[in-house]
Amino acid sequence: MAKSDLVSIAYVHGNEVTHSWHQSMLNLIQWDLAHDQHVLAAGWYATRYGTGGIVQARNDTVAQFLKGPGEWLFWIDTDMGFAPDTVDRLLASADKKDRPVVGALCFAMREVAVDGLGGFIVQPAPTVFDWIELEDGRQGFHTRLEYEKDQVLQVAGTGSAAILIHRSVFQKIQEEHGNTWYSPVFNKSMNLHVSEDLSFCSRVGAINIPVHIDTGVKTSHLKQLWLDERIYDRLEVVGMGEKI
Repeated sequence: MAKSDLVSIAYVHGNEVTHSWHQSMLNLIQWDLAHDQHVLAAGWYATRYGTGGIVQARNDTVAQFLKGPGEWLFWIDTDMGFAPDTVDRLLASADKKDRPVVGALCFAMREVAVDGLGGFIVQPAPTVFDWIELEDGRQGFHTRLEYEKDQVLQVAGTGSAAILIHRSVFQKIQEEHGNTWYSPVFNKSMNLHVSEDLSFCSRVGAINIPVHIDTGVKTSHLKQLWLDERIYDRLEVVGMGEKI
């Protein structure tokens, strides 16, 4: 196996992880052992976030990764579920020069309205982002709600819940900005700090490195939501009058 195939697994964590993530990780290890073994030779980076928070934990992890043998870093959040061959499939879609950043298809939970009962009406939103400029001069990341399925898409940004990144990307950012890969940037036009994962994408875009998503690589994301009749009524009626 070539050194260019080595993939390091990385995650930041608190005191608990979800069972879906745990089961997925076990399945990934079994898959890796039985197939090309991209992962086991490259090392694992599990960083607990403390007073420095997730941002510092991510930056510290990248600094450690750059000292190791891995050519690729696979971030996977500890509330995600994913298929055993996820790393291999992302690696097949990636390319050191043309596609050095490739994310899986992930979803966040968006609160769209108050529900009148102390909670919120929510809906899933893909972490597929374009960069838009409004007529009033404001600009920033905007969710692409309609995306092509089972395709490799170029995007302006995505999250870090399940994403494969070549080490050269981190090295170029380090040369330009130091060890600030995930440190939040400030969007002056929107008067807000950008999340750590989209801040990373901002820095990647600023040095003309493309970001891609393989929408054929599926994941799940464990989130809390409020169930009521409005959620029930959204579901499609199929089969024998049952909703799924």
